[in-house]
Amino acid sequence: MEHLLILLDVIKKIITFNLSGIDRDEWKIFQGYGFFLFVVFLSLILYCYLYHLYRAEKKGERNYEKYANLVLDDSINDSVLENKRSA
Repeated sequence: MEHLLILLDVIKKIITFNLSGIDRDEWKIFQGYGFFLFVVFLSLILYCYLYHLYRAEKKGERNYEKYANLVLDDSINDSVLENKRSA
């Protein structure tokens, strides 16, 4: 509970541009929780992206096996994998 009050106090000081009022210990607590939330956010984004790739493959919208074979069998005379409209 004490850490929550410190976090809210630091956020209030940042919003009011009173950065000189933030102690070193308060700033370390704020950084620690901020880093944890940032890692959780990035992990969530990663798993959402992986789910998107999995769903696109299962629906048949994309065939990622073709892209994997492109790395192995790359030649100047190969055909285009996907025809896309030009903007």
